[in-house]
Amino acid sequence: MTTTHTGGVRLPSYRTLAALALATPEEHVRELTDWVEHSSVVRGGAAEQAGWESAYKWLRLAQGLRTVTFDMSYDDGGICAVGDDFDAVWSEMMEEWQLHLVRLGYVRAALEGFVRVLYQDGSQPATAIERAEHQLSNRSDVWPLHAREVAEHLTAHARDRADGTAVSVASGVAQAMAVHRQAMHGLAGVPEPIHDAEAKNRAAGHEESCAAREASTAVMLGIQLLLAAALAEGRVAVLDEDKYLFDGRWIPDRAGGSRWVDEEMPYSEYLAVLHLEPGEPPEL
Repeated sequence: MTTTHTGGVRLPSYRTLAALALATPEEHVRELTDWVEHSSVVRGGAAEQAGWESAYKWLRLAQGLRTVTFDMSYDDGGICAVGDDFDAVWSEMMEEWQLHLVRLGYVRAALEGFVRVLYQDGSQPATAIERAEHQLSNRSDVWPLHAREVAEHLTAHARDRADGTAVSVASGVAQAMAVHRQAMHGLAGVPEPIHDAEAKNRAAGHEESCAAREASTAVMLGIQLLLAAALAEGRVAVLDEDKYLFDGRWIPDRAGGSRWVDEEMPYSEYLAVLHLEPGEPPEL
């Protein structure tokens, strides 16, 4: 698991690339929501259409999420500057951690909604994505860049993982759902600031926040694969022809490099790259 130190926080290397970097979850979900808004399930009855709309609304909730506010102060009537500092740092930690966990819950709900619409045989999300992976295994043009790297990074957070276990997008989604389940069932430890020898507070909780952040990204990449497979089978259709890239995008090419696109591209092609940072345009 390759990471980069930024401001004391370890970020996965795929988030710090000069080009083709993976976007933040808040930008990722905004673009994914836009894609779903411009597509629809094909030949679905009233129940399928309602299910598609419900899954879309869960994405809209995730897209609309901005902040989660905490005040971890405990007013016991005393005066303690060190305690006040501790509470302030703890509040900031909780806000970041819970922001990622809340978003994870929303995108998980969206994923499960899409699975119910597209796989009416009772398939579980990880199983449905595994089927989509198998179907698209030879389609590099629709495969989301960094998808397996995200799964590998997220799996590295799991202390009980089996060595040698094959890493896939489906396994990353399964691990993401485990992260969410542990938190919702009270099995995740609640991080708190660390006191050092000088009675100053140092922030902690970076691992917990990182796991929750990458978990929501893993689920969204799983949704993209699920939709790509459904699009290839004709079970999902794109309603609009082109997506105009206002900020431009670096797009992976077949030679392993990248090309700059700052005009229009088909929505069907955009599904594979919507999770990437726009990046800086090439120098003229």
